[in-house]
Amino acid sequence: MSLNWKELELLLSEMPLRESYIQKITEHSVSSFTFSMFSRTEKAWLLFFEMASPHARVCRTGIMRKKDPRMQRFTQYMNAHVVGRKVTAVHQYPYDRAFVLELRSSENTINMHVRLYSGPGANIIITDNSGVILELLYRRPGRHEEKGAVLTAEERTDEGPRHFTARDYDRERFSSFNDYIDRSEDAEVSGERRQELEEKIKEKRDKEIALLRDKLSRNERRLQEASGYEETKRVADILSGSIWNVRKGMTEITLDDWEKGGTVSVSLDPALSPNENLEKLYQRYRKDKRAYELVGEEISRIKEEIEATEEKYRVLLESASHEKLRKEAERPKDRKKEDDRKPGIWLTVRGFDIIVGRNAKENDEILRHFTRGSDLWLHTRDFAGGYVIIKAQKGKTVPLPVLLDAASLAIHYSKAKKSGRADLYYTEVKYLRRAKDGKTGLVLPTQERNLSAVLDEKRVREMLG
Repeated sequence: MSLNWKELELLLSEMPLRESYIQKITEHSVSSFTFSMFSRTEKAWLLFFEMASPHARVCRTGIMRKKDPRMQRFTQYMNAHVVGRKVTAVHQYPYDRAFVLELRSSENTINMHVRLYSGPGANIIITDNSGVILELLYRRPGRHEEKGAVLTAEERTDEGPRHFTARDYDRERFSSFNDYIDRSEDAEVSGERRQELEEKIKEKRDKEIALLRDKLSRNERRLQEASGYEETKRVADILSGSIWNVRKGMTEITLDDWEKGGTVSVSLDPALSPNENLEKLYQRYRKDKRAYELVGEEISRIKEEIEATEEKYRVLLESASHEKLRKEAERPKDRKKEDDRKPGIWLTVRGFDIIVGRNAKENDEILRHFTRGSDLWLHTRDFAGGYVIIKAQKGKTVPLPVLLDAASLAIHYSKAKKSGRADLYYTEVKYLRRAKDGKTGLVLPTQERNLSAVLDEKRVREMLG
C-alpha cells in the first residue's frame, strides 16, 4: 500500500535526516536503494528508498537488503556526486508525496527531489540550485524530465476533497512508524514476490515434466516396436532350417512352422542371396534385441528422472528460501542451453569427427545420446580410460592415420598414458552391449579388433590445440 502525504510527513519527522552525512549507496534493483547515513547524535543508520509502485516508500530501515551485482547509470552518478555530502535541509512539498533534500559539499550544493507517486510520476531527480536537472532515475522527455532540462515543481495549496491521516499501527510491536512501514511493507512485497516466483517455478516444473513425459512416450513406442525380436529370431531359425528351399529373386516364401504348427510367411529381398536374406533377418533380431535392452534402461532412467524432478520441485516450493526460489526462477526455463552442452571433447581430425570421453559419466552420456551404430568405438585394453568415438561417414572407411590419431587420444586419456603405449580394441558401436548391473558407462564389446599403438604426445597437442 503506497504512502499518503501525512504518512510521509510522519516518516520524515522521525528520521535524523538534517545534518546526516551520506556515506555509501547500495543498489538492490533498478528502483530500490539503501543510503548508509551517519549523524553525530544517532551515529550510523540506514535510509531505504523503494520507487516501484504500488510499494513506493522511503523509511528508516534495520534491514540491509541484497546488493545487485549490476550498477545502473543513476547509481554510478550518485556514488560520484552524492556520496560524502551532508543533508542540510529537508523540505516536503505541501500536501504531497514528495520531498527534497538539500545536499551540501565543500564545493557546492545540489538538491535531490524524491517523488513517491504511483505510475510514471515516481522519480528521483537531482538538480543544481537553479533547478537544472543534473541526473535522474527515470528519463521521461514527455514530462520534460531529462538531463539539462529545468525542473518545474508545482506545489499544491490544499490536499483536495479527501482528508488523509497516517495509518494506525501496533506500538508495542513496532518501535516507530518508520519501523512499521519498513517491516510490514517489506513482508507484503516479499509475499507478493514469493507468490510470483512460485508461479514461475510451477510453470517451469510443468514444462520440464512435460518434456520428460514426451521423451518417455517416444521410448515406450520404440520399446513396443522392438519387443518382437524373439519372434524375429524364431522366424529366422525356421528359414535357416529350410534355406535350401530359398532361391535368389524370391520376394516371399511360406514355410511350415514346426514349433507352433501351421505355416509362416517370410518376406525376402529378391536382390539378395538366400544366406544374405537369412543374415539380414538375424541382424534385425540382434538390432531389435539390443534396442529393447537399451530402451528399457532409458525408460527406467526417465521414470526415475521424472520422480526426482517432481520431488525436487515439491521440496523447493514447500521449504525453499525466497532467495533460492529467485535463483531457480531465473535459470533457463527450457534447459536448452544445458542440453546443448555436449559432453567430452569434440574434434575434427583429417576430415573425421572424433568425440573423446574423459570419465565414466561422459562415456555413458556420449554412448547414449551422441553415437550411431556405425560409429567406431576405441578403448585401451586392460587400462581404465576414456572412450574415443570416430563418427562414421557414409561410403567411407576410417583411414589408418585417423585410427592411430584416435588411438593416441585414447591412450592420453587413460591409465596407460605413463607407459606411452597400449593395446586397444575397437569395434562399431552397434556391437557394444551394456554389462547387466554394471558401473556407469561400462560396456562389453563384440566383434572387436585389436590395435597396438604408441602415444604420440606431439600429435595429441596438435589435435587439442
